[in-house]
Amino acid sequence: MHSSPGIRRAVFLLMDGLRADAVSRFPLPILSALAAEGASTFSAQTVKPSVTAAAMTSIFTGLPPEEHGIAGQTFAIPKDLYRLRPLPRLLLSHASLPTSVLAAQIPLAFRWLSRRLAAIAAVGEAHFDGDGCDQVLDLAATQLRAQTSGLIFMHWPDADRAGHVHGWTSHAYEAAARRMDARLADLVALIERQDAETLLIVCSDHGGGGARSDDHDSTHPDDTTIPIILSGSTVHPTVLRSGVTLLDLPATLLWSFGVPIPPSYRGRPLIEAFGLEAAAA
Repeated sequence: MHSSPGIRRAVFLLMDGLRADAVSRFPLPILSALAAEGASTFSAQTVKPSVTAAAMTSIFTGLPPEEHGIAGQTFAIPKDLYRLRPLPRLLLSHASLPTSVLAAQIPLAFRWLSRRLAAIAAVGEAHFDGDGCDQVLDLAATQLRAQTSGLIFMHWPDADRAGHVHGWTSHAYEAAARRMDARLADLVALIERQDAETLLIVCSDHGGGGARSDDHDSTHPDDTTIPIILSGSTVHPTVLRSGVTLLDLPATLLWSFGVPIPPSYRGRPLIEAFGLEAAAA
């Protein structure tokens, strides 16, 4: 395995429900520019089922839903916790790197579960406040100033919410996607002012509007295909090869920080995003 770039901080932005073709369909200029300047693919695949709870658990465990046990729309405490190697816990134990999670407000009945899951995963700071990307970015501005190393994970729900109410090709969905794209420009500016060497990863957890105009839980390509973009001073402009999946991102984060990737992790580090030659599949 090639030497890692040895980054000290990464920002992971999950744009919930952003279809891969939304970037060109509407279009979304900030995402388009990041993709052109960084390493990107608009044909990556999410996990199955293509739902947020399953996908986010995969990001934080490196495992597909059939292995981590969260295979539906609802978050829960995974079974067989002793088998899991949560990404934040690995960063903390191997490199003393903290993890923070910034997400939109969740129903009161589920807040205790969110706090419990964060504690199990060794997340240091967890905030579930605000209505969407505007408020989450406000939280992120504070966290970016305070946290100069480790992982900052953000979840923006705007496109997913609009898709479920109005449909994935509706004007409301387009407006939500454009709003997230505009706020992404503000996030990039924040990062560049504070630490240009921060690794930025932008992706979605699923698409939508495939089998049903107002849903995403199917095997239809519009539901399962996602964009993945990596940006930062250590990233080389490239189009990522075919076969990239959401499961490659936790492995990439660990490798980028110089933390050993557990054998249980199913993805591979996207070393070609850093100008290195990937092994043949």
